[in-house]
Amino acid sequence: MIQVGVDIGGSHIAACLYDSIGQQLILDSRCTYHVDPNWEADRILDTWSAAISTTISCTRNKVAGVGIAIPGPFDYCEGISKITGVNKYECLFGMNIKSELASRLSMQVSQLRFINDASAFAIAVSTIGKAKSFGRCVAITLGTGLGASFIINRKPVFSHSQVPKGGFLYNQLVDGVIADDLFSTRGLLHLYHLVSGERATNALEIYQMAKSDPKAKETFQLFGQELGRFLAPFLENFGAEVLVLGGNISNAFEYFKDQLIAELPIADVYLSGLMDHAALIGGALLVDDEYYRELSDLIREM
Repeated sequence: MIQVGVDIGGSHIAACLYDSIGQQLILDSRCTYHVDPNWEADRILDTWSAAISTTISCTRNKVAGVGIAIPGPFDYCEGISKITGVNKYECLFGMNIKSELASRLSMQVSQLRFINDASAFAIAVSTIGKAKSFGRCVAITLGTGLGASFIINRKPVFSHSQVPKGGFLYNQLVDGVIADDLFSTRGLLHLYHLVSGERATNALEIYQMAKSDPKAKETFQLFGQELGRFLAPFLENFGAEVLVLGGNISNAFEYFKDQLIAELPIADVYLSGLMDHAALIGGALLVDDEYYRELSDLIREM
């Protein structure tokens, strides 16, 4: 069965065909388009549908459906955007994205399915990735924001006595500051400024400097230490067996690995190894009807 996995971020959309039998992406079909989250609604939706259409055109086989990983807040069951107050995709608030895309793609509404991007990442790493041999996994993404998902036996957990509400960590407070402002690109940039007195443009710049700049390296070490202190009680309370990291900042893992692990109650900490493919795979897996039925109640809780 050929499925389409889609990863929608704050400034891009990526789409790729997925071979469910071989359990792998068909990378020649991957398509990535830039998106300005402040464009008008039609332009955003047209760009999203264009990316998906381009990917679908790479196969002559019938495509079973499209699974889309997208950040929240979002009604993942109905496909309605609830994003507001975060200076991105504000124009889509209240719109039925599922219907809009189905119309543009000439597909049935039932062929489009949605999931939180962090959950898609976690599903991929716990189904075919580094965490597949562990029962309890916490997966986080470090990028423009802090994504998190708590997994038990390859299924996300959102309402559980051992899990923060919704399975979210981005909105947890650290000394009065939300975690999303600390463990993200903007948090890393701010930390680098505090350490060095200099300004950096993005996380990649700090990463490249860390090879020779002690201040950049120190920034990552402090980042890892504070991230570990933040995560430790959540991992312990959940009984996590493994922590898996993804997102752009995780590319600098070598510079903050030791400081991070030193603060944690577990030693099994890995990079996802799926690079930026994880959310695409997690999205594509939704197209499998049996698996989607297993997740349907959970998706209603997202």
